[in-house]
Amino acid sequence: MGLIALLRGELLDTWQNQLPKDAPNYFVLNVLPSEKENFAQTLSKLSTHSAPLYPVVPGRLTSINGEPVGNFVTKDSRGENATRRDLSLTWAADLPEGNTLTAGNWWKALPASGQSDATPGVSIETKLAESLKIKLGDRLSFIVGGLTREAVVTSLRDVNWDTFQPNFFMIFQPGTLADLPTTYLTSFYLPPGQDKQIVELSRAYPSISILGVEALLAQVRSILDQVTLAVQFVLLFVLAAGIAVLFSGLQATLDERIRQGALLRALGAERALLIKSRRIEFGLLGAASGVLAALGCELVSFVLYRYAFSLEWQPHPWLLLLPVIGALLVGGAGVFGTRRALNVSPLTVLREG
Repeated sequence: MGLIALLRGELLDTWQNQLPKDAPNYFVLNVLPSEKENFAQTLSKLSTHSAPLYPVVPGRLTSINGEPVGNFVTKDSRGENATRRDLSLTWAADLPEGNTLTAGNWWKALPASGQSDATPGVSIETKLAESLKIKLGDRLSFIVGGLTREAVVTSLRDVNWDTFQPNFFMIFQPGTLADLPTTYLTSFYLPPGQDKQIVELSRAYPSISILGVEALLAQVRSILDQVTLAVQFVLLFVLAAGIAVLFSGLQATLDERIRQGALLRALGAERALLIKSRRIEFGLLGAASGVLAALGCELVSFVLYRYAFSLEWQPHPWLLLLPVIGALLVGGAGVFGTRRALNVSPLTVLREG
């Protein structure tokens, strides 16, 4: 439950806090070519932090070196998702911001013989290339606008998807797709409280679609809250079951505890001392459980933050409360469950024994 509380409250907030303050918070889709210049001028007046307008053409990867792309797809891989739908394809003369070449060369650095048979080049996102076993020099086929287009892989790129800039799995060499029907995509930052500007932008360009990042994050947060609430209810039942198991274990050893308590009281031990010993016994047991729970939460959160979500991990001091809570809960339950062992007369027990 500590891990659920940690992830529910912090994961999304940590990710948001690591974003630049002026990270784009709006995406604009479906800008028509005829409106591109006017829209760019309007956007430059509206926002001082906007991404370039990228041309977008929907297309689907169909084959790699003449083999159907399905032969390279593994279940649950990134390639599985990328080949089941149309990708947003684009072209660019310069390497976009937030992209880093990991192999090959960008167009301007290609030698004259860099592309055999004058086949245009394409740059692939590194993880997608690894998923589909794509390497430099491979020939890819796409269905774009009902037509087949081919391209040779000339470079691989690492993409920082957290910049909120428009990012693409496939970037083509300029001129490759320019003859196809195209729309444009961009993103920009607008300070909070300027919703009126968004309404005016939509009215001025009716064909565009504007997506607010804050609204999308609010939906994600709402879904996470609902899921974690359901999980917490399940964990409450698990906790109740654990307490029931604890009481069952105490009942199983109750007779032995009664005899031990009677013997100690017959030897002069006071009732207060026996109660204190019970509190220490079960308190230490609960504290040890809390320590293990806290360490487990930190370990799992570290793995999730660092390796699953690539976020900066920080320790959570409030998890130190778990040993205290464990000591109080288990200590109280243990003393309550064994109270009968202290209420039986030592003389009665010794006579029966």
